[in-house]
Amino acid sequence: MDYYVRTEAGFDDDSEQEVSTISESGSCDSYSAAADPPPSSSSFADELGLMELLEGDKAHDLIFRNCKSGLGDQCQILSVLRNGFRTVGSRAKFKTFQIFQEAVHAKHAAGGDGGAKVKYGWCSVAKHELKTILEYGFSQPPSNDGSYGRGLYLSPDNSPLDCLKESAAESEDGMRFLLLCRVLLGKSEIVPQGSIQSCPSSPEFDSGVDDLASPKKYIVWSTHMNTHVLPEFLVCIKAPFNLTRSAKRLRSPWMAFPVLIKALSKFLSPSQILVIQKHYKDQQNRRISRSELIQRVRSITGDKLLVHIIKAFGHKVQR
Repeated sequence: MDYYVRTEAGFDDDSEQEVSTISESGSCDSYSAAADPPPSSSSFADELGLMELLEGDKAHDLIFRNCKSGLGDQCQILSVLRNGFRTVGSRAKFKTFQIFQEAVHAKHAAGGDGGAKVKYGWCSVAKHELKTILEYGFSQPPSNDGSYGRGLYLSPDNSPLDCLKESAAESEDGMRFLLLCRVLLGKSEIVPQGSIQSCPSSPEFDSGVDDLASPKKYIVWSTHMNTHVLPEFLVCIKAPFNLTRSAKRLRSPWMAFPVLIKALSKFLSPSQILVIQKHYKDQQNRRISRSELIQRVRSITGDKLLVHIIKAFGHKVQR
């Protein structure tokens, strides 16, 4: 699948890596699910078994800044709450996630695939679904368009706007609810748009993504959504009914890589284009990383030419 090149940070790939809001150690042992948390002053939080986090708390401040950066001024972040895993059912879900994390790690570590890959992802939910999801899990995937098969779709934790745009306002004041979940991705496979897939295509895979290089959607199959997804935080947001793409995103031109190759063919020799195409194919087949691909293309073209092309052509290919 295509990935996108941007002009920001001098093509430094580190700026486009998924930066997790909370630690991505992959371990659920950072706090005890069995510990009895202090009571929350919020009746809403108490009802859901959640703890309201206040300004100054490390997790609160990280999530707040991440949401503010991704959503801009069009949204008001009302509260950040953490799952206290107080009930028997929620503690069982916590332990279940741990068990499957260990199983996925064992499966892939033996094959040299890096063990269990855990990320954070956003999932929009309706208010009336929250208590059931936190206590028992997902009875069915929250409403989505089904364009990537039957499963739970989550947005990477640095893209809350993509998730929020798929949610519906709960009331006239625009209240919405986003769960920030640990997502056990393991080894992901590409799921093309229009797929009717409902489970991994083979035991080799654990989850799906729309793009291996720069995913905008994590697809967790309905068969896995209560073992591979752990709701950990709830963010309550007030947002307008018609959300727009943030101005920050609009100022950052991008190009799909095949379009970039076509544009480069006007400036580079056929032999250089063949080398770039080979590098791109290697990256698509996961023989080299996305960072390695960008560095190799930069060494062939030079940054000046890349910046010129993306600024000249990037806005033309945005939808």
